[in-house]
Amino acid sequence: MSRYDNVLRRRRRSTRRIAALVGVTALVASSAAAVSQAAVAAPLAVPMAATAEVPPMPGNLLPDGRFADSMTGWTTTRGGTLALTDDAASGTHALAISQRQNTQSGPFADVTGRLQTGATYRMTGKLKYTDGAATQRFNFTFCPTNFNGCADYGTTFTKGEWGTFTQQFTAEATHAAANWFFVETPWGSNALQDFAVDEISLVKIADAPAQPAFTSLEKVQAKPLTDHNPLVGHKFGADPHHLVYNGRLYIYSTDDTQQYEANSKDANGLPTQSNGYGAITRLNVMSTSDMVNWVDHGAVPIAREGGAAPWARNSWAPAAIEKDGKVYLYFCDSGTGTAVVVGGSPLGPWTDPLGKKIIPDTVDRDYIASGGFPAGMWLFDPEVFIDDDGQAYLYFGGNSQIGTAPNVQGPQNPKSTRVVKLKDDMVTLDGDPVEIDGPGMFEASSMFKRDGKYYYSYSSNFQVKEEPGKYPKTGAIAYMMTDDPMDLPASKYAGEAFLNQATFFGAGNGGNNHSDMFTFKGETYFTYHAQTRGAAWAAALGTPGSTQGYRSVHIDKLEFNADGTIKPVVGTRAGVKQVEAFNPYRTFEAETLAWQLGVKTTKTEAASVEFPEHNGGGNMVLSSIDDGDFAGIAGVDFGAGAKSVSARVKPLVAGGSIQVRLDNVDGPVVATVPVDGAAGAWTTVQADVTGATGKHDVFFVFAAPEGAAADTDLVEVDNWAFTAAPAAVLDLDVTASSRCVAGKAQLVVSVKNADAAAADVTVTTAFGEKKVSLAGGATTSAAFATRTASLAAGQAQVTGSAGELDYSASTPYPAKSCG
Repeated sequence: MSRYDNVLRRRRRSTRRIAALVGVTALVASSAAAVSQAAVAAPLAVPMAATAEVPPMPGNLLPDGRFADSMTGWTTTRGGTLALTDDAASGTHALAISQRQNTQSGPFADVTGRLQTGATYRMTGKLKYTDGAATQRFNFTFCPTNFNGCADYGTTFTKGEWGTFTQQFTAEATHAAANWFFVETPWGSNALQDFAVDEISLVKIADAPAQPAFTSLEKVQAKPLTDHNPLVGHKFGADPHHLVYNGRLYIYSTDDTQQYEANSKDANGLPTQSNGYGAITRLNVMSTSDMVNWVDHGAVPIAREGGAAPWARNSWAPAAIEKDGKVYLYFCDSGTGTAVVVGGSPLGPWTDPLGKKIIPDTVDRDYIASGGFPAGMWLFDPEVFIDDDGQAYLYFGGNSQIGTAPNVQGPQNPKSTRVVKLKDDMVTLDGDPVEIDGPGMFEASSMFKRDGKYYYSYSSNFQVKEEPGKYPKTGAIAYMMTDDPMDLPASKYAGEAFLNQATFFGAGNGGNNHSDMFTFKGETYFTYHAQTRGAAWAAALGTPGSTQGYRSVHIDKLEFNADGTIKPVVGTRAGVKQVEAFNPYRTFEAETLAWQLGVKTTKTEAASVEFPEHNGGGNMVLSSIDDGDFAGIAGVDFGAGAKSVSARVKPLVAGGSIQVRLDNVDGPVVATVPVDGAAGAWTTVQADVTGATGKHDVFFVFAAPEGAAADTDLVEVDNWAFTAAPAAVLDLDVTASSRCVAGKAQLVVSVKNADAAAADVTVTTAFGEKKVSLAGGATTSAAFATRTASLAAGQAQVTGSAGELDYSASTPYPAKSCG
């Protein structure tokens, strides 16, 4: 295999990861189809007649693209032969490429350092080809030297005619990082015909707008108030997978934040390097009971030193399931295989039951030797599913093209995923893997069961040619319906459940797709990722679309047609509805967030008060808090009212405070909590609450002491707690006594209504019940004959009501003997 072919294979891969089967470092790949979705609509190619030599293009950032008498500055770094040709669009010559060895080759020009992020450019060119199909798409492409993270623009030309290409675009970070500009036929087209280009130019037509003066991207509202997508705004996460445990929904995800922290960024913190996945060794986990308030439990350390599976290099694409009280958390070690760790709770503690991968290390050698895993098959993206009969299944695999010549498969039917039964221990394979033929398969296997039908879903590749009812659109979540979770031929294809994220969220939100379907509290949901946090950052800094592949978790509703097929899911920023009110009258985690600004979360060794079932693990605190930052919770039900609020805090400076506001960050203040105590020591602070009744969104807004610097870290917070105001009660004075009447004991209960309003009162004893209406300030006595000479000590029950006021109490009475 040539060095070029190795580079080309890396470029073909998804923006998610490179298969370690070919032994290369994980890199972000750029899909031409994904970038095209974010680009302006492609222009049309139009016939051109040869004319006189045009003047030089003022400001052309490329070498002279008229080729009047030279091809200086143009090269053939990726194969083929360049020469001047007399068949020109204008003037004397054009530049011809011949003897091409592969697709995505053509004339190259160096553009290192020539494009500025945020500036606007116009790219033009003319092209002609005479062999091959009647029409052919050609791309005008910007790439770095490693060809990972490219931007492609193109159109379709007609054979035998000079056609014109024009594209105006605003440069993103990918353009600014580009080293090469080149003209190509798209990968997967098998188009290696000769072609010629002429009048190629790249001109800046507008400077980048002035940039906002952000001290930190933490100050960008990545998740606007009232929106519920992304699930959290303070960190990245991808490849989401659900787990229902003890009535809570947990979502695990790939920790893209870890890669963001490892990669290069500009002065504002905006990433300048594409997400490469190679640094990711942790899996995020968060949970909810109401679908909108999410507790950040931090990350599970999986790979390398300190992880639950230190022999692994990476941990991506989690899949979790509970069985017999244990949590089985599957992950992929880059593209080389799938493994599992086992926990006593959703947060561990974790053990490694095998010390190696399930796939491929425990797969039968004969199966592998006989071609069970063809060349190029990615052994990643696990999905685990337990059927109603207790049988467990593991799904895995991916890639849009696998195998070796002459048996290459893809991209229409690459047959690159598998399913295998698991034994009862959930870590041992039960038989050989079985091939899945998902039309247009790429990656991201998922299995869901509803009404006796099995729904196998996956992401489609970026080269598949759509055919409604047979092949999906590119970069979509496609699905199959079957009566058997291991019977998944192409004939089971049922359509698209979800289009590429760029369809719903615009520039910068394309790229790979990954989802999970599940049921929680009687509703069905669809979780997926999109690059909305990165998009919010880029928009705030005036560079829309510059997301660099860092993803955030979303959830939207999943609904079905009468025949069981899936109604296409619509990606939204609004997200899903809150399914139950939030109860504030308990100790709950400060890292419970519907919205936030500025705050981060940091691991603490202190055990969680709210989640003792986590065995002491997974507790976080709010951190990186400075003036004006806030944490918000949706749909808090205070009922009749709150009396006080408390917080476990670690003050970092003296004199700070926390305002509790209702309905918005600038809403009415119902409490101001002084952050007292020694700096650096944990303490509990509290304040009275006034006016918090009924249901509200609640915002904890942090305020710095006077004179503090704007970016001073003020405090860390572990948890919050509200106490309810005592209920208003009807003011009744009740006494009970006994006396003798004609040798028989008699019980007397006296009630005084000390309230102003009239009250309905009921006196209940072992000897009967009496009801009376009692005016405000009035007194009544109720006598009960016992018909016995003696009375044992006991209690009389009195209840009363006056409007919204109630009374209920037991009043003792003494023993009495009349014999």
